[in-house]
Amino acid sequence: MTPTSGELDRATRGQPGAPDRRPAVVFVRHGESVANVADRARRVRPDDSDRLSDRGWHQARELGRRLCDEALEAIVASPMRRAQETAAGIADVLGLPVSTDPDLFEVRQSDAFYAAAPDGAGRYATLRWMPDAHPDHAEPGAESFDAVVARVHGVQRRLHEDAGRRRVVAVSHFGFLHFYLGVTLFGDAFGPRHLLPLYKMAHANTGITVFERHDHRVMDGVDLPGWVLTTWNDQAHL
Repeated sequence: MTPTSGELDRATRGQPGAPDRRPAVVFVRHGESVANVADRARRVRPDDSDRLSDRGWHQARELGRRLCDEALEAIVASPMRRAQETAAGIADVLGLPVSTDPDLFEVRQSDAFYAAAPDGAGRYATLRWMPDAHPDHAEPGAESFDAVVARVHGVQRRLHEDAGRRRVVAVSHFGFLHFYLGVTLFGDAFGPRHLLPLYKMAHANTGITVFERHDHRVMDGVDLPGWVLTTWNDQAHL
């Protein structure tokens, strides 16, 4: 069941006697980009493909309206243009300050991937080589699994510290969100072998994902404290 406006905030409130709102990290994927449009049509990406399409700008502003009851206080975005423009679209509606986290950018593909685009890129995509590779291996131009996880840890540390004092929405990317989910679910056991199952979880442009922190979360008599995924790819505004 998809939460309606305001329910994301209410979902993070504690029980009677607990703090009014649990620390939470709200993630959104950027709006539709020109690159997304070109890739779906199997066309060569134009030079300005990292910008939002007209539909992407509409999605970003609709997302801002969707989030208007969520008590957000700031926006932090990937340095990539499509994420910066998505943040600007949200900020146009909510009037919030925007900052940049340099580690929120998308998982970097190999040089061969971009050289073979559009028709042959799939042969060189990250999901082709990384699941069976050593964690510190990277194809030329790409990032290794370990390098992406290190970025996730840095972002996680900063966002978790921020979550203790204010409610922030982070604008990022499909691949980065899946790595963030992997680190949250598996911790130090997260490895390349987990990528294919994780990537079966779709995430739409401007979909909303929420992680919240629980001091105690008991399931079947087992305490599962820490950061918990509470919402994945909420698309009620689309």
